[in-house]
Amino acid sequence: MDIQRAGQIARWAVPTGARLVFGVIFLLEGTQKIFGWWSGSPTGSGHPEPFLNWPYWWAGVFELTLGVLLTVGLWTRVSAVLAAGMMAYAYFLEHLPVHWEPMQNGGAFAATFCWGFLLLALVADDTRLSLDRVRARRAQR
Repeated sequence: MDIQRAGQIARWAVPTGARLVFGVIFLLEGTQKIFGWWSGSPTGSGHPEPFLNWPYWWAGVFELTLGVLLTVGLWTRVSAVLAAGMMAYAYFLEHLPVHWEPMQNGGAFAATFCWGFLLLALVADDTRLSLDRVRARRAQR
């Protein structure tokens, strides 16, 4: 395989892989908060978050919804921007007041995913295995 062909494959394979990985991780985070799966709430209770509890229950709802949308590739760019905003909120309003450094305040996940979602929103124009691609092809007919 030549370099040019590898570049063409990477141009769609990397954003597709990122979308799937980010989507599944966000989906799992949401199910942890809402249903108590995977050791329960991140607060350490071992149970789901109480109904309407701010901010964790609401974060779980958004993570679950955006995780599903990203995993299936529906409204990928909008979902990625919303997820980036959610992670920025989590970092600046929940983690940063504890300590300025991400490894000390537990916000490394939020900071990393914020930038990852922003990058995904910028490069998600040709992700394969997505409902966005199916919708675009139907619109061309």
